[in-house]
Amino acid sequence: MIENSMLDLIVVSEIDDTKVPTISPIYNNLGGESFFIKARMLTDDIVGSPVRGASLKAVLTSLNDEKFVVSGSDTGQSAFGALTVPNIVIGVGRSNNFVEMFTVSSYQSGTRSVREWSPIIPKSVLYVYSDMHKDATKWQLSLLVNPTHKVNMILVVDAMLLLVIGLVIIILYLQEKVQDSKEQVDAFNYF
Repeated sequence: MIENSMLDLIVVSEIDDTKVPTISPIYNNLGGESFFIKARMLTDDIVGSPVRGASLKAVLTSLNDEKFVVSGSDTGQSAFGALTVPNIVIGVGRSNNFVEMFTVSSYQSGTRSVREWSPIIPKSVLYVYSDMHKDATKWQLSLLVNPTHKVNMILVVDAMLLLVIGLVIIILYLQEKVQDSKEQVDAFNYF
């Protein structure tokens, strides 16, 4: 529904008189202080097929400076009409800190592969690309919104805006200086 890292609900109900179910969304406007991490493990960034059976674990710090572990996992199957959430949602709660350790594990061909990343910002949407490697060191973590890839473009646009604003200021200053000199000449020609 709304991608603001707060869990919303969809309620499907069936009224007795009709056979058509009604769908009602419930938007979460109250629980903004609770954080969630949405993650998904994919085969690669081109095809994007989900890796089934992936599990995620995060080490967090509570408001009382106590460490705790939360985990989530992807379903092992998607057959027989199962409607699953596309992302694994891990509840962070009310944390005032980064996620200290984010661990992803998967079984591929009977071998368990584990990779850890640190630190992760709460309210992140993460994609883990495995590229079907058994070697977990080749897995890549990507944020859905990654501002560091746009730093060069931001700097170029800011420089251009500053240049345009500077030119406008210089042109207006020169116009005002010419107008002041005309007024000064007219003031001396008054008598």
